Amino acid sequence: MGRKRNQGKARKAAKAKAEEAAEESNNQRTNGRQQSLATQTQQLHVGAASPHDTMRCFHGFDPLSVDDICFQYANVFSHAYVRETAKDGDANLSDCLTAAKNATIDRFADVWNDCAKMEIVISYFLSNGTQHILEGNYGAARALAIFARYLEQCTAVGLKQTQALVNWSKIDEVSNSSDMHTLVKFLRKRIPCRCLDKKYNEVKDTTKLGFCYYPECTIPNRQVERGNTFYCSRCRNVTYCSRDCQKADWTIHKHECDTYVDEIAKFEAKKQS
Repeated sequence: MGRKRNQGKARKAAKAKAEEAAEESNNQRTNGRQQSLATQTQQLHVGAASPHDTMRCFHGFDPLSVDDICFQYANVFSHAYVRETAKDGDANLSDCLTAAKNATIDRFADVWNDCAKMEIVISYFLSNGTQHILEGNYGAARALAIFARYLEQCTAVGLKQTQALVNWSKIDEVSNSSDMHTLVKFLRKRIPCRCLDKKYNEVKDTTKLGFCYYPECTIPNRQVERGNTFYCSRCRNVTYCSRDCQKADWTIHKHECDTYVDEIAKFEAKKQS
């Protein structure tokens, strides 16, 4: 029995080490890929919309009072993210989102564990993000879209259990400050009104951008037309601009790829059981 327990501890320790290495690798990759997060959040303001404000559309969102737990969650999440970006002008996206999650995971467990409440929070961020687009505050709109995308991914993994892992490449897509097309399309698809139709018509012919995850890629800012990128065929969690970059990155990506593939296999096995 003692031997089995020791083997179990060893496996857990190895998994934790692999996950830590994967997170560190992800941190290195995301640094410098997007506009400074601090710059994006300079105009960020998330407030309680007044239900008596009949002069504007709420983009499918029912206004909350400041006492509502979903509003409080959104406020704490946003502020924790902003505080993390303020620590370092080159703050890492995953670090900032993790800090926001850690600031809310215990205090607002009732929200994190309730799909309906999470949907309210996501709708809240989408509504505010849409309004910021209409007001020309694109950095703030992008931060709110990042929140919404991240929480969609967390909900899919933890509550709906429709996917095995948070797909960071999807979050990276909306974080790219050079790509208005993706930002506006992301918000427009998720609101029931037509408030973003005009803006979408303005940006729909601009190029949607993707990232090459190889740190030494020679393309400026590692940004490339998204249609020319492709996923790692094993984990489908990172993208590249060429086979050469993928091959060169394999020694870096292999460890996190193995972790991803292992988690996906467990997820698929659980679905079949």
